[in-house]
Amino acid sequence: MDLNVVAIAVGVIFFLVLIGRLSRRTNGKPNQSATTTDYLYQSRNTLVTKSELAFYRALTVSVKNRHLIFSKVRIADVLSPKKGEYDKSNWRRAFNQIACKHYDFVLCDPETLDIHMVIELDDSSHERNDRKKRDVFVDAATASAGVTFKRFKVQKTYDYFELENELYGTASAETAKSERALA
Repeated sequence: MDLNVVAIAVGVIFFLVLIGRLSRRTNGKPNQSATTTDYLYQSRNTLVTKSELAFYRALTVSVKNRHLIFSKVRIADVLSPKKGEYDKSNWRRAFNQIACKHYDFVLCDPETLDIHMVIELDDSSHERNDRKKRDVFVDAATASAGVTFKRFKVQKTYDYFELENELYGTASAETAKSERALA
């Protein structure tokens, strides 16, 4: 009798495995790629939105090769939970709060790739309550790590000299005025 129970259990397991494999088919066709996943993907074609691209172009002019510009950088690649502050469980919780969020742009030293500044570009979505909460969290997390952080509103056009002044201070603004006078 025990042998019958074992045989039935093995049969049920085999049947469940078979059903599981068959249910992984998409549109009646099995996924041909055994090395990726059971899901199919498509290219997004562009890395940034039109607003982000316009800001990126202004940023490249304003930065003037002083820094490299990276876009859509995970916050967890810039910040990490402070060492020695948390046990493993709380460290993981703190990490998970930043793992799926990103900064719009990060400026890095061109020689060392040391982080100079992080930038968020705020569009109308930042008026939503969920985004406001996210922004408060990101602002606090970035400040706690001592990383320079700037926010800019989306605009139709950007004044390169004003942007440079916001990024680097008044010395650049004085240079801009003299360059404007020469133009």
